[in-house]
Amino acid sequence: MIRDFLKHNWPRYLYGSIFLILVDLLMLVTPRVIGMIVDEIRGGAQDLNLVGLLILAVIGVAFGLFITRLLWRIFIMGAARRFEYYTRKTLFEKLLTLSPTFYDKTRVGDLMARFTNDVNAVRMAMGPAIVMIIDAVFLVTVTIIAMGLFTNWSLTWISIAPLPALAVVSTFFGKMIHKRFKLVQASFSDLTDTIEESISGVRLIKSYGIEDLRNETLTEKSNLYVDKNMNLVKVWGMFFPLTQTLSMLGSVLATLFGGRMVILGQITLGEYITFTSYLGMLVWPMTAFGWVINIIQRGRASYRRLMEVLEEENNITTNDPIEVVSFEGHVVMKNLTFTYPTGTRPALENIDFEVKPDSKIAIVGTTGSGKSTMAKLIARLYPVEEGMLFIDGVDINNLRPEAIRDNVAYVPQETFLFSETVGNNIRFGNMEISDEEVERYAKVASIHEDIEGFSKGYKTIVGERGVTLSGGQKQRISIARALIKEAPLVILDDCLSAVDTETEAEILKSLKESEINRSIIVISHRLKAVVDSDEIYVLHDGRIVEKGAHADLVEAGGLYQRMYERQMLEEKLEEE
Repeated sequence: MIRDFLKHNWPRYLYGSIFLILVDLLMLVTPRVIGMIVDEIRGGAQDLNLVGLLILAVIGVAFGLFITRLLWRIFIMGAARRFEYYTRKTLFEKLLTLSPTFYDKTRVGDLMARFTNDVNAVRMAMGPAIVMIIDAVFLVTVTIIAMGLFTNWSLTWISIAPLPALAVVSTFFGKMIHKRFKLVQASFSDLTDTIEESISGVRLIKSYGIEDLRNETLTEKSNLYVDKNMNLVKVWGMFFPLTQTLSMLGSVLATLFGGRMVILGQITLGEYITFTSYLGMLVWPMTAFGWVINIIQRGRASYRRLMEVLEEENNITTNDPIEVVSFEGHVVMKNLTFTYPTGTRPALENIDFEVKPDSKIAIVGTTGSGKSTMAKLIARLYPVEEGMLFIDGVDINNLRPEAIRDNVAYVPQETFLFSETVGNNIRFGNMEISDEEVERYAKVASIHEDIEGFSKGYKTIVGERGVTLSGGQKQRISIARALIKEAPLVILDDCLSAVDTETEAEILKSLKESEINRSIIVISHRLKAVVDSDEIYVLHDGRIVEKGAHADLVEAGGLYQRMYERQMLEEKLEEE
């Protein structure tokens, strides 16, 4: 990721580095000029014009520092901000390509932590750390040379004696900082995930009256995050003063030996002032060396966490893709067996299933029998072995996921609406669709009248995830959103559980009688809504135990008949 970014942005870092080096060179001028002014004044200031020129030179250097410092900040810090944007964009694009398997094992809070803390830590390594590295290398080098050339080499070697010790200390503490910062970021991810879950489920928390329990959980996570940070602070707190102490030790040596040289006349007072000024300039890069180690180690830890996502492979691949010109919605499963990547036992076993074009097929069964899994496999949300699932006669492994999803309108159990207008939620995926089309499909989904009753109609803003709507309203809006694709295959995965039986039957009837030829797969726990299906598949424990038309299944006296009679009895009891 960094390599790709630098391919297009290396000139910014180059220009910024040049201006930063100019800053360092200009900084070397001022101490030398001040030393000359001191020696000139101490000698009686015989040439006032020279003193005036030297003072003007200091002012000119100050102005030059202003310009060059402004420019290196624009180029280097600006490039770091561009990297921040590029990283978030790349990370988000990667997330959009990953299969549900990745999200089954990854927490939202962890991803949010990578988008915030980790990206910021890498940005610091791509901006301030680079500035500090240049200062620590170039400024130290040229300053030491200037100290030796303009003053005294013996005094220079004595004063920089603590530098090797500083390098050893920084290397030792750098490794500790890297390890502890990784633990801090992991703890932050855990804390973020807990907060996200608590906010998303705040209504459930209140309805159960478990505010204190969630508060205790959050307190525990927060304390753990503080503890991990304190472990890092202890190392960092020891590291920073130690580097400062080693840096200041050079000043002590310069005062001890340099003062003696002035007294003995080996160097002038102006040269001593120049030397101490240069030595003062060394304190920052020597101290910055510690900051560089800290920032780079943090950046390394965070970059590794970002690369874990970017290196994640999509387990849905297409070899030798076949383009389907006309999608008819003919689905066939042959002896299909499927186990979730995170599971240990098959969710489906030996499934033989067929959906003919322009037919209505129902999938019913007991809870956890694999009904939703069949829908997800048809939408190619999870990988299946070759030779088990075919669409229009083509193995699904030879069809691009995009081609399948463009021709399949899948409405999952979990209804999700965006914090947008009702109209935009329906036309989601194609914002060019007219208002008339939106209303037409809202009527098919039996939600038009409800929307008309909203304060602003189709322009009403729904709350986060549609919390301002009822469960039935959210489900019907999601159905309208899927139907507006006009796909030849529609899969309704128990997405009408929050509406009454009559409304469910009316929606399914509207779908069947619409002018568009489409295959319909209905997954429902309410059998009354699927009695008119061309064929009904009954699942139990991941296997198809029965199949046929409604009347035939009732006469068979199996699981379907028992489920149907139980539901009819429940309806009668409710009416009484």
